[in-house]
Amino acid sequence: MNVLVLMSDHHRFDALSCLCNPLAKTPNLDRLKETSVQFENCYNQSPVCAPARHCLATGRYAHAQGVITNRHQPHPGMKTIAHALKPLGFRRFHLGHMHWTDREMDNGYEPEITADMWRETMPEDVLERYDWENDGRTRRTTAGPSPRTREQYWGHHVATESIRQIEEAVSNGENFISWTSFTEPHPPFFPPKDIYEQIDQSAIELPEHLPKDAPSAHERILRMQKEWEHLTEVEIRQLIAGYYGMVNLVDGYCGMVIDAIDRLGIRDDTIILWTADHGDQQWEHEMFLKFNMREASVHVPLLIDIPGQDADVRPELVEHIDLFPTICDLVGTETPDSVQGRSLVPSINNGTPDEGWRDAVFSQIGDVRMMRTETEKLNVYGEESGEYFNLADDPKEFQNLIGDAESASRVTELRARLDQWYADTAVEGAVERLATKTIA
Repeated sequence: MNVLVLMSDHHRFDALSCLCNPLAKTPNLDRLKETSVQFENCYNQSPVCAPARHCLATGRYAHAQGVITNRHQPHPGMKTIAHALKPLGFRRFHLGHMHWTDREMDNGYEPEITADMWRETMPEDVLERYDWENDGRTRRTTAGPSPRTREQYWGHHVATESIRQIEEAVSNGENFISWTSFTEPHPPFFPPKDIYEQIDQSAIELPEHLPKDAPSAHERILRMQKEWEHLTEVEIRQLIAGYYGMVNLVDGYCGMVIDAIDRLGIRDDTIILWTADHGDQQWEHEMFLKFNMREASVHVPLLIDIPGQDADVRPELVEHIDLFPTICDLVGTETPDSVQGRSLVPSINNGTPDEGWRDAVFSQIGDVRMMRTETEKLNVYGEESGEYFNLADDPKEFQNLIGDAESASRVTELRARLDQWYADTAVEGAVERLATKTIA
């Protein structure tokens, strides 16, 4: 079996038209879902790019592999899924937004296709426009139509290079893993003009916000909200429209690679996975982007298309670190002892997970840690148990019950379990690597 991992950046778990999201136009991913097992409760191990991607690559929690913010580097001796598949003779491609924080470290893959390579193919006026869109003053708080064409985004280069590498492997009779990682729909939210104009901004339904009688958000959330507090409703709608235009754009790039798999006649020999590193708040809780433990940031999509396997929807709690052992099981190689995730293959094959399957998932960014069960969530900031949500009654995470006397015993239980998880999965020196100042 070949393995194709398609990965979006900032792609919300619900940003699919097949999930009845009226703003999402995703015909190619919808088509993939029709033949896939969908894990509808998948959670990342960090709501930010580099930590999430290193967790996927290593099958380890963020503090266990070392990258807990975009500024941290992995612990020495990092072992990735590419290392695990190398003995089988797989070609090992990685391209796009991999976000390795130590480019000198052996990651197990062949040479990477990078953004610099894309820039070398673009005319100067396109790069000038892109650099303006991507300027920090532009990309986080503005959006609109771009004069760039679909072929002038990094994602198009990633798709075409992925296809080129796959064609090379097929022509040589070689199996491959291609980790094809698109930067879209990551900001800047400036899709091509024809895509942007398809969205009726007047019809955008803005999310409900914190009720006036609800406890105030945690102080760190309040600090994050300040970045967007100046926005007008018109500007908010522009950002949302720009985001969903980028969702439409990356769907097209995913479709290019999937179509190539079909054209090459290897669909029956290729496992296709699609996920995202994290979501985007899209004005939920008066924020955009990520960097927090709200559902829009930590809940991620996951589709696994296996030749000969019926489509299904699985409800159990799944973590990103489960992809590594799942891939190992599917291609028939042993999962390294370093991996902390659990294979999803029993659930895929039997329609139910292994006995004793997890009842909680965990995520981390800097010194912020989350434990989420099916019905509850505890967020710890530094050493402070800062937020407790009863998701069964409060799925939008409006009512922080951390100060509620009736919830105190439950908070204590969850905190003890979260601390135990951290201790059990950490490596020596992990605590010293926490960096509060870098979470946003």
